[in-house]
Amino acid sequence: TERCSLKCKDCNNLMQYYEKPKDSDMDVLLKSIDRFMQCIDNLDEFRVLGGDPFMNKELYKAINKLVTYEKCKRVVVYTNAKIVPKGENLTCLKNKKVVLDITNYGEICTAHLKLVELAEKENIAFSTVRCTEWLDSGRILPYSGKSEKELENLFNGCQQSDLISLLHGKLYRCPFSANGVNLKAIPQNDSDEVNLINDNFSINELREQIKKLCFNKKYLTACSYCNGKDFSTLKIPSAIQTKKPLPYTINKK
Repeated sequence: TERCSLKCKDCNNLMQYYEKPKDSDMDVLLKSIDRFMQCIDNLDEFRVLGGDPFMNKELYKAINKLVTYEKCKRVVVYTNAKIVPKGENLTCLKNKKVVLDITNYGEICTAHLKLVELAEKENIAFSTVRCTEWLDSGRILPYSGKSEKELENLFNGCQQSDLISLLHGKLYRCPFSANGVNLKAIPQNDSDEVNLINDNFSINELREQIKKLCFNKKYLTACSYCNGKDFSTLKIPSAIQTKKPLPYTINKK
């Protein structure tokens, strides 16, 4: 989902820029996941996020599908401890493959204690961490004009350049690229994505495209609009809230 229960002005997944956030189309999501799983040999873990996954009342449909794949070892659901799941969105978390990852940003995470108590009561595997700072990398910048070498260095040092991200049927190399393109704030580049729901591509063709995306990229179009996510990137206080979605420039270069 693009929807979140918080509106952090420096969100790395760029949720702060969505004026009319929406849930993923479940049919598109399930089809793209299924085709992706046909392309790969093994997957360490699925990470289910957003926004906050619990904003989507149909979250359980995705979780119940993900746990069926023998190729996948683990399904991790990320939440910011604002929503206590119930009904089928709670039941799906009890599967032995599922881990609930709870980020605690302090007083704004009003359901943190309830969520931890619920997980313990329902025997749901979980982890929780108190987060007070993160990298200053959640901003869409104007086109930087960096040289190819500079972009390669930015990409190679990035902590998120291998976070393969699925959004609305397309596979991207990182969440910044995925959401930046989805917002039309970053120019779309066919070589930076794999369209998993395009039936014109066979599974073998998709497999080769995924290999190229994962192993052949020197940098992404998105790198020219990103502040970088390496160990030299400035750290800032986490989860500072904004009341309204932030404005951004639609970049066409």
